[in-house]
Amino acid sequence: MLNYKDFIKVRDFLYRKTGIYIDDKKQDSFIKKLAPYLEENGYENFRSFFHTLRFGNNQNFIQDIINLITVNETYFYREKHQFESLIDIVLPKIHKSKPRNETIRILCAPSSSGEEPYTIALNLLDEGTILAERDIELVGIDIDSKIINKAKKGTYNKRSIQFIPNHLLKKFFKVDGLNFNIDNMIKGAVNFKVANIMDKRQMRQLGKFDIIFSRNMLIYFDDESRRDVGVTFYDLLKSDGYIFLGHADKMSRISSLFRTQKLGKSLIYQKYK
Repeated sequence: MLNYKDFIKVRDFLYRKTGIYIDDKKQDSFIKKLAPYLEENGYENFRSFFHTLRFGNNQNFIQDIINLITVNETYFYREKHQFESLIDIVLPKIHKSKPRNETIRILCAPSSSGEEPYTIALNLLDEGTILAERDIELVGIDIDSKIINKAKKGTYNKRSIQFIPNHLLKKFFKVDGLNFNIDNMIKGAVNFKVANIMDKRQMRQLGKFDIIFSRNMLIYFDDESRRDVGVTFYDLLKSDGYIFLGHADKMSRISSLFRTQKLGKSLIYQKYK
């Protein structure tokens, strides 16, 4: 059985890699996930596993361990008022101010299993006007490779789709037994990538964005990691770009680089020039 010292070693390694801090209270649940992985992959003891983790060059192996710690609880139209603020207020503002030949770019970080970026795509199609006049690019990133593959597949259960308006559900989803498969056109509207928000090089390669959705990620980080992410988001955003955070996240506690605005029913953060 793995002990507390083993847990601390893995926790500290993953924190340096991802910025995610595993609290002591989650020790038991993490060990329950890790112990079967060690057994299934032939590790006779923790020492040999940790040596491979630290000094091995197998990125798939490290990705497997990262996948064990990520939380991917989401559904379509979660915090619906934020999508209303996006469609009714934020996007029209950007659309009006940008040259017509420029693409509006939206990043979902993390995108989890795809419900959030697909919800944005559904809202854009339902509104219709801006898409008729402007190219919009949707990018979804997540550190969990398995969850990115799930997002690309676009298959969801009844719980995930329960808040989708009926006319959109009927138009863009096909029932497959107990599951619902999203239309290929919607899947093609989002570019999903495996990426680590703490990896500055990977973030720079994504380019600049007008809008970032990052909901319910920062609550898993400690203060230092949150500040680092705040700087990363600032660098990723174009001038006057916007950030949507989850209700439990407060950018004002993390960074002074953004000003808070109440747009519609949503608190939104905008980059200072």
